[in-house]
Amino acid sequence: MDEGNAALYAAIIGFAAALIGAAVGGWASWRAAKHSADAAVRATVEQVTGQAANELAQWIRQERRKVYGEVIAAYAQMGHALIRLSAAPTDGELEAAYQVEADKVRVAAHTVRLLGPDSVNAAAWVLIESTHEARNAIREWARQVARGSSGLREMEEAAEETQHAMGASYTAFLAACREVLLTSQGEGSA
Repeated sequence: MDEGNAALYAAIIGFAAALIGAAVGGWASWRAAKHSADAAVRATVEQVTGQAANELAQWIRQERRKVYGEVIAAYAQMGHALIRLSAAPTDGELEAAYQVEADKVRVAAHTVRLLGPDSVNAAAWVLIESTHEARNAIREWARQVARGSSGLREMEEAAEETQHAMGASYTAFLAACREVLLTSQGEGSA
């Protein structure tokens, strides 16, 4: 082989090696860029998913705090109405006002059941039932007082007993709400 051909072959081989090197280098760069892009996409998806979950949990906590507060406010109003009724049990308007306030407690407690969690739902249900029982006993007592019926002491004791049960259920409701609101995750999101 003469020197000219050898130089030509060497140039062709060098050129081919440069092309192959560039192709392999380009392919490696492309793989690395694709891997980096895939990792960035995964990280972004994880961040967005985590952020959405955190925002949902925060929204649920805020809504729970709001509806729990509505029960507390309604219970306080019912208590004020009951105090006024106790001072004048023959006043039909006060008795009706108490009934309305007791119903507001029950409605607010039913709203709580939409947001949970289960421990608060159970406590709300007991509060709903005990408020209903106390409402009925107090209504009957007030009506019997207005009529001047005999046996009022037994009715008054029965009404007081239902009020104590309602108070205990309210205390249990508050404890369940407190547990949920003061823990980092409550009992889940629903």
